Amino acid sequence: MDKLMVISFLVFSVVLTAQTDSPDFYLGISYGRAFTLGDFGDDDITNPDAGFAADGSKLDLFGGFFLNEKVTVTGTFRYQTFTTEIENLIEDISTDNPDLNFSGNTEDWNVYYLFLGITYKIKVYKRFSLYPRFGIGPMWVDTPGFSIRSLDNELTQNLSRSSASGLGFAYELGIGLVTNLGKHLSLMPTFTLSSGIATIQDVENTTDNVVVTSSFDAKVQSFNLGLSLAYRFY
Repeated sequence: MDKLMVISFLVFSVVLTAQTDSPDFYLGISYGRAFTLGDFGDDDITNPDAGFAADGSKLDLFGGFFLNEKVTVTGTFRYQTFTTEIENLIEDISTDNPDLNFSGNTEDWNVYYLFLGITYKIKVYKRFSLYPRFGIGPMWVDTPGFSIRSLDNELTQNLSRSSASGLGFAYELGIGLVTNLGKHLSLMPTFTLSSGIATIQDVENTTDNVVVTSSFDAKVQSFNLGLSLAYRFY
């Protein structure tokens, strides 16, 4: 009986140790650069889908729940901000009106995502693992307003567009390289492609004091580089 109790205790201890050695979930933060892609970064006035967006930055708050040793369900809140470049637009207007001088001001693009995704662990070497990832979810886009006006007091000529917001849908594809820094902390450079479309309504376009209200689809595409720090809970 004593031997049976000792064996049972040892088996229970091994099982308990094995369970506590595997994390249940993790939480983390990531910061990095977001590089515009496609029409989103185009500043050609003849392109109706041009976003006039410059490269920006991104911030992620994320978490993951381990389904097993390989598969993890993830959730990510992402914020991106991009400055807007309208220099080419000002130059084109100035070319059409050589007798006038123009100046302009603009706001930034602000984009918010909520991704639900999945990752798969590929062991590389000891503490290093690759994690291919895929996520989908809603996005909220704040489009920038801008205005261009003539500097000449005698002649008034202006062009402007109001800022507006809209809801859309987005996805991301990417990969991360995880390095474990002890039992709880992980460091992970990430490389992701995100893309989405949001419908923007009630946009006021003004040309020489004539206002026209319209809507359009904002296509936001970027390649993102980030450095993430995560804490694993057992």
